[in-house]
Amino acid sequence: MADTRTSKIQVRQGNFADLPVLDPGEIGYAKDQRRLFIGNDTANIGTGNGALTQFTVPITLSKPNIITVFAAGTAVDAADYTLQGTTLTFASAPTGAITVSFNSEIGIVTDSTIPSAIELPAAGSTADTGFSVDTTLYNIVVMDYTLESTSGVRVGQLRFATDTSASTSTIDDQFTQTAAVGIVFNVDIATGKTMKLQYTDSDNKISKFKYTYQLWNSN
Repeated sequence: MADTRTSKIQVRQGNFADLPVLDPGEIGYAKDQRRLFIGNDTANIGTGNGALTQFTVPITLSKPNIITVFAAGTAVDAADYTLQGTTLTFASAPTGAITVSFNSEIGIVTDSTIPSAIELPAAGSTADTGFSVDTTLYNIVVMDYTLESTSGVRVGQLRFATDTSASTSTIDDQFTQTAAVGIVFNVDIATGKTMKLQYTDSDNKISKFKYTYQLWNSN
């Protein structure tokens, strides 16, 4: 008679704050936020020369996530760096290979969305938001966003793109707001193979910028 066995597969689970960086292919479930993650191969970010403090990370790392940053193979304390959008900034310039281990979120149908969040310093003038894309992979961005400052709250959608063959770009911003929030967005493509979202603040007020986005390539 055939031997029948039943197996149950369980994944790592716990609260979001306790979920570690997962091994490549490992799945983890944050029960308190009902979010599902999977581990990835380590991403190479660049090489520290003891002078540079800022590095650009892949767009996949800009979403709310769990990461570990390494410099020359040693984990960097989370208090010694910040990640704003796609900009990784170290408190002191590192040396050696800069790599990042990270989880990717697996989408679950839900009524709520966890947006990326960036604080835009006051009085920025064509200043980087920290959001950028590699134009060898994507040249179209559709971004739903909110802005909040002491002036009011804005909810809107940005659509921006670049034509890499002609070195041109365009941006469209449609929004509604409770009161005038003095932020104007623009696109910068001066850096090779990169499209950056920038802003100018006429209110001289700190703004909380939250967003979700979709990317694709029109080529």
